[in-house]
Amino acid sequence: MLKFFHHSVYLLILLFPALLTGGLLAFVGNAADGVRLGCLSLLGCAIFYYAVKRQSKLLYTLTVMWWLIFWFDSVLRATSWFLFDSDTNAYFIMQAIANTTPHETLEFLQTHRLNLIMLVVLLSIVTLAYFFYLFKYFTKQHLNALLQQKFSRSLIILCSITMITSYAMRPARALFPVLYWQNYYAEIQNFQDEILKHKDLQQQWAQYARNNLVYQKNFQQQQTHVLVLSESITSLNMGVCGYDRETTPELKKRLDQLYVFCRAYSPYPSTINSLKVNLTNSSAILPNDEPTESLISYAEAAGFKVYWLSNQDDSYISSLFGSDATTHFYNNKRSGRSSQALDEQLLPVYFDALADPHPKKLIILHLIGAHPNYAARYPVKFDHFNDDNNDETESLMEANQIGLWVQSKRNQYDNAILYQDWLLSQLFDPLQRNTALGQRSFIFLSDHGNEVGHELDYAGHSPNTIAGYQVPVIVWHNQMKLHGINTKDIIDTAKLDTNLMHLMGIRDKNDHPQLFWLEPNYQFKPNSAWPYWQKKVSPS
Repeated sequence: MLKFFHHSVYLLILLFPALLTGGLLAFVGNAADGVRLGCLSLLGCAIFYYAVKRQSKLLYTLTVMWWLIFWFDSVLRATSWFLFDSDTNAYFIMQAIANTTPHETLEFLQTHRLNLIMLVVLLSIVTLAYFFYLFKYFTKQHLNALLQQKFSRSLIILCSITMITSYAMRPARALFPVLYWQNYYAEIQNFQDEILKHKDLQQQWAQYARNNLVYQKNFQQQQTHVLVLSESITSLNMGVCGYDRETTPELKKRLDQLYVFCRAYSPYPSTINSLKVNLTNSSAILPNDEPTESLISYAEAAGFKVYWLSNQDDSYISSLFGSDATTHFYNNKRSGRSSQALDEQLLPVYFDALADPHPKKLIILHLIGAHPNYAARYPVKFDHFNDDNNDETESLMEANQIGLWVQSKRNQYDNAILYQDWLLSQLFDPLQRNTALGQRSFIFLSDHGNEVGHELDYAGHSPNTIAGYQVPVIVWHNQMKLHGINTKDIIDTAKLDTNLMHLMGIRDKNDHPQLFWLEPNYQFKPNSAWPYWQKKVSPS
């Protein structure tokens, strides 16, 4: 027993640098990256093994340098969480770095100098103490004893497999400190270029709007319009649109007020291109063409105060649209699948926007919706669908040979839809009740859909199946006479900007006469890219 204890202590000493590397980042806020970084750093143990075996001063030096690089990386990224409760690649941090002058950098270092000095001193003490003990007392005999002891040998083999797997996986490999900071520097440079480009675009949009804005007869001086841009929701999973599961009970209660288009389609299966066609005159056929006009610029030219309230951390979208709004707020501090922020955290800011006394307001909420990872998109109380349901949906997926993993993802996805349904009611009801806000409208739609076992044994963004494009569009305005569910008519979400401008009582003087979604004789006119899911587009 004593011998096993000694082996365990030496094994812990050997693995200590990796545990410190990954554990620090995991503890402060990013567990997934912490684990990956710790696994990548395990190669330092192999370097130390050969340094002891060959008594090589070069390898001993390389061991020290290796662990210092990983420790410094972990400390630097952990500091971002300590100071800002966010990853280093969050939009507001990248924005700050991209716009920071050398003088501002010096001021930042002076402000936090005591914390930084304490951190450097602590890291220096740990480094000196650890390597002094490691190089003086950790011998070849200790390493051989670890390899001979069954538990230690098994753990070392497991760590080796984990390390090799981490280097083989691109997302984990991208966290290697040298690669990470090299890419980070490139991202900052790209971000600075994008900011300049986006500022030029925004100025062009503003000038175009001032020159071409026309007020319609129904333009009112007291208006509030709410546009909810959700994420990765397909109407194929909405109960009101015929889905077997009751994922939309709140929406069902409000069908005497709202109008639901179940067959709306986004031209793109990814966020950036989808939002560009939603909010500008960006082409549904040529995604790389630069738009010449923007919904936000038209609104501001017409005297609207535009709010951009976001629960997504996407630097491109924030730079292109969020920074163009009169007021912007970013809740989410992690990007993509690593995000844990719930959309309901935007509600207090949304209520403040509704209460703003400005006579004309356009409030745009950019939600994270049902973006993968689906399980992170709803609180525990919405965990309604699970593996114990054994319902018609589950039976249908089994009949279509959809695997258990995707079936589990479908349950999580449906829970996320259920949560979005509840959130919709929280956003809609205060607007609908408050007649003091004047002329009002509410539009809820998703940027694109997701394939979750509909046609493929797959869960996620899908450029080649209908579920990747088919989304809900939910509309209300305070003078609307049309209510209920429309499962027949096709609409294109690329027309969102002109439809919302129509509700606001404004238009572009150069626009050709057109029919709008809520008009009884509206007809869908397909473009050359239709049907969208038959073109090959890479998701992003």
